[in-house]
Parts: sequence; C-alpha cells; structure tokens
Amino acid sequence: MLTIVKLVIYYFAYQLGFIGVISLVSNFIVPMDYATMVSLGMVASTLVMMWHLLHFKYIDLSHDRFRRVSIQALLVSVIFVFAAMYVLNLLIEQAGIPNSGEELFIAMSRTSWGLLSITLLGPLLEELLFRGAVEGHLLREWKSPWGAIVVSSLIFGVVHGNPAQIPFAFLLGMMFGWLYYRTGSLLPGVVGHVLNNSVAAVNMLLYGDATLEEQVQNEVMMWVWAAVAAIAFLLSALWLNRRLGFAGFAEEADKVSSLHDHDDDGYLRSER
Repeated sequence: MLTIVKLVIYYFAYQLGFIGVISLVSNFIVPMDYATMVSLGMVASTLVMMWHLLHFKYIDLSHDRFRRVSIQALLVSVIFVFAAMYVLNLLIEQAGIPNSGEELFIAMSRTSWGLLSITLLGPLLEELLFRGAVEGHLLREWKSPWGAIVVSSLIFGVVHGNPAQIPFAFLLGMMFGWLYYRTGSLLPGVVGHVLNNSVAAVNMLLYGDATLEEQVQNEVMMWVWAAVAAIAFLLSALWLNRRLGFAGFAEEADKVSSLHDHDDDGYLRSER
C-alpha cells in the first residue's frame, strides 16, 4: 500500500504546487481569475503526473494497456456508463448530498483550459492513475480481484473530496475498474470517463446548477427515463459479462516478478 499512498501524495502535491506557482504569476505578472488559475494549474499538474507515472513505470503502456477492444464492446460500454450516469445523478440529487465543488466546476467549464482539463486530460490521467497504476498494482499483488476493484474505487472516490462526487465517483470507479479487470485495457474506462465528464461539462454550460427534475420539467418523465436507463444498464452489464474475457493479471504478475522487482520509487530493478 506504500506505493499507492505515495502516488496519491504525488497527485495532490503536483496540483497544489502548480496552482501555487500560477497564483504567484497571477499576482505579480499576468492577472487571472480564480477559475483560470485553477484550470491552468490542473492542466500543468495533469501532464506532469502522467509523465511521472510513465517515466517511473508505475504503468507500462508497452504491456498493451490500450490494447484493442472491439467496437461492439466499446459501444455497449458507453451505454453501460451513460445509463449508470443518469441513474446515479438522479439518486444523489434525491438524497440531497451537498455539492461543494459545483460553483468552481461551472466556472472552470466556461474556460478553454478548464474544459480541456475536465473533459480530456483529467479523465485520461485518472484512468492511468486509479485503474492502470493503483488497481493494476493491487490486481497483481492481491488474490481478490474484487478487493482490488473496491479499494481502488474507494480511493478514487475519496480523492474527489466533494461529498456529492464521492459516492458517484466510487460507483463509477467500480464500473471502470471492472471493465479494466475484464479487458486488461484502459480504453473502455477512458472512453466512459471522457463521456461522463464531457456530458457533465456541457450540462453545466447549458443548465448551470439546475437539477435533473428542473431540466426535464416533468417528474413522471424523469422517473420513466430512470427506469429506461436502469434496464439499459442491466442489459449492457449482462452482455459485457458474457462477452468479455479476463485479462490475466495474476499470470502477468508471475512473469514480471520472475524478471524484475520494483523499488519504492517505482523504478524497475533486476533481482539480485
């Protein structure tokens, strides 16, 4: 678990560091509003964190982490994620969980750097980090695949910090984690994550902080759509469960451990 703790520390340290530097630039050189500062800081920290993961081999893309997944499986994965998004958003709204990050999210979605961070770079980094590095590490170390999926999803949810996002991110992380375990590819999770964040950003641009009920303007139709989404989710989950194979993380771990060991910084070293 030490490796995972270090990754989370790096994740936040890069964010705080770059936002701090850009804040100084804004104060003394080029004035910027808060949303733009945060957006630029997130873009910079995301790029550096992705470099960190690849450079120190916490994730190795040469092991087919973006291996091909059939178009059919990707399309069904999109339905799987999109249907869950609607149901989860509705349930969280009905539960009245406070959304403390909503104002900043709306402000960031109205800047070009913020949109880039929210819709593309953020999802890509989070799949590399929480599925590829964290879950991948646990899948190779633990005997329980579901234990690895649940723990990595919990970490994914908690790091969001926002009460409304924690349960949503945890459950969405479970879906992405399961897809990663079954396919061995980050592609379904990246596509689903980009879809989720892009829909959220567009929704914020169009409707601001309006609830689903206010957007649909018909409570009955809101629940009808929820029922349709729940059915679509179940059917797509059943299809994926029958059609997807297994990635064989345990077998991969045996091959890797026979040749290499990792030090605490993620570097590969030959066994002595």
